[in-house]
Amino acid sequence: MFRYEKEMIPIIRNFFLEKFNKGYFIQEFHSGIGIADLVFSPEIIKRDYYFSNFELLFHTLKLFNRKNKKLSEEDIKSKFSQKNIADLIEKFIALNLIEEIRTNKYIVKNKLNPSVVEFYSIEAKINNWKSGFYQALRYKNFSHKSFLAISAEFIHRVDKELLITNNIGLISVSLDESKIEINPKKNLPKDEIAFYYSGENFTKRIYTEEKKEKFCPQQWL
Repeated sequence: MFRYEKEMIPIIRNFFLEKFNKGYFIQEFHSGIGIADLVFSPEIIKRDYYFSNFELLFHTLKLFNRKNKKLSEEDIKSKFSQKNIADLIEKFIALNLIEEIRTNKYIVKNKLNPSVVEFYSIEAKINNWKSGFYQALRYKNFSHKSFLAISAEFIHRVDKELLITNNIGLISVSLDESKIEINPKKNLPKDEIAFYYSGENFTKRIYTEEKKEKFCPQQWL
């Protein structure tokens, strides 16, 4: 039926588009814990600034983690590079994360919102379902739902009980359609940092590769 796994991707993509009537896709998505064949998000959150630096994002999430938390400039300097710290604080204020309550004293207003609403990751295999299963399992770190997609002619080989036990979805793919055999429960990603960072990378690629006119971030941190 299929000679190459990449032949399955357009069929899976069309399935999700029909299901959600909107959305963004990236093929061969580098998540930091593997390269997912296809990642889908139904919505991107527009912000003025996005994070391309993992360390900066990590400390932002860890430091600005509680509303009304009081911080000094020294608290911020202890987590971030002191180079251009004033510019960085200005951007945090613009993102509505912190508010200056008096000179060099701040209060946390909000936690950083993720740049995507949710992630669906899909690992496509023609027949090697075991390899695809372990990859899909890793993608649960940043995904709300993780799917294994298998060519319909080999779907009978899959251990469906194993997928159900591990909350991994299963998609049967034929030449003209995709069908969900197992629809997993939507759960929060297992790793919050991985979810946020994957979202920032996803957003950046959507902007730089697809150049959507309605989505123009001003700056990357």
